[in-house]
Amino acid sequence: MGQYYKVVNTTKGEFLNPHAFGSGLKLMEFTSDGMSVMQGLGVLLADGNGRGGGDLNSDSPLIGSWAGDKVIIAGDYADEGKFLPKKNSKETLYNYAEVNYVDISNDVIRVLCKDNWWKEKFFEEWKSRGFQDWNEERQALKIELFGEQTKMKENA
Repeated sequence: MGQYYKVVNTTKGEFLNPHAFGSGLKLMEFTSDGMSVMQGLGVLLADGNGRGGGDLNSDSPLIGSWAGDKVIIAGDYADEGKFLPKKNSKETLYNYAEVNYVDISNDVIRVLCKDNWWKEKFFEEWKSRGFQDWNEERQALKIELFGEQTKMKENA
């Protein structure tokens, strides 16, 4: 088994979960995936969106909301107490964030879906799996975004 990660903003008390984006939790899994949590992080860190071609076509206040904040890619095997208030020195930031911070992954995915290309790729990935997702929360989000889909026939 390897070390799992999440992207944590200690300034805002928020985090991104790579699984919400369909990526693995290991560092080299989600940093190499084209439609991963790293794309969500890029949107959160963007300063000046909407001023040029190739920007995300959305005026969501989430875009750029992490710019200038303290952001850590926190591992579950990381040093205990690092980046935490002293009173919580016996746990990792990874575990602390899970309990004490807000997971904004689905909110960021909704913003990314303002981009037609990204939304189409997100839909196509779901379609390729017969409109089933291994993650129940992602399945519910996809139904919210695209509506209920009929399971594809196995030999169609």
